[in-house]
Amino acid sequence: MAGDHHFSINGVRWLWRYTVLRGAAQGWTYMPDPKNLYVKKKVLVDTRLQGRARLNTEIHEFLHAANPTQSEEHVTQQGDDLTRILWALGYRLKEDR
Repeated sequence: MAGDHHFSINGVRWLWRYTVLRGAAQGWTYMPDPKNLYVKKKVLVDTRLQGRARLNTEIHEFLHAANPTQSEEHVTQQGDDLTRILWALGYRLKEDR
């Protein structure tokens, strides 16, 4: 799963990249910026994440890309709720089983 992927989110193509992130961030979403056309729409997820933490970060960053006006608190609450539900239902990466 590591590496680069491209996904359509709300009809817009996004780069989805797994990489080692510096600092405390586990994921990062780069939003479109009309003032800086060189900023590409991309989501970064730290490759060192595993299990539930990785699932939560993937959902969290997707929610940022899909809902750019939502607050960090709102995205975090929704992401945590969806992660909890999916984890309880048994969703795992094949390598996590």
